[in-house]
Amino acid sequence: MKTKKARLRGKADHLLQETIRQEHQFCECCNKPISCGHHFFTKGSCSALRYNFDNIIPVCASCHLKFHSKFSSEMIGETIERRGIEWFNKLKVKRRTLEVKTGIGYYNEIIKELSAKIN
Repeated sequence: MKTKKARLRGKADHLLQETIRQEHQFCECCNKPISCGHHFFTKGSCSALRYNFDNIIPVCASCHLKFHSKFSSEMIGETIERRGIEWFNKLKVKRRTLEVKTGIGYYNEIIKELSAKIN
């Protein structure tokens, strides 16, 4: 059985994806209809960037699979080229310096913020 924290994280993740699909119609990589938001720095590698919109890339299903395949280095390079090295460097700094305590209160706040963006 999932803990309350895990359930809240799942709800926040769902709201994040819903927000991305609401704010973006087309894949940033190929301009096809969007499927989801891909985390440039993975959720597992940096919880502080999990809900940071600078870290989210709106992608179609095909491009999302490429990010998680043998083409990932190509997709990463193209994203840095498209968004710029300044974007990448700022995100790297955030990754190293931001700290988040991912407790129940944190996820409740994220849910509140994302719900406000959708409504």
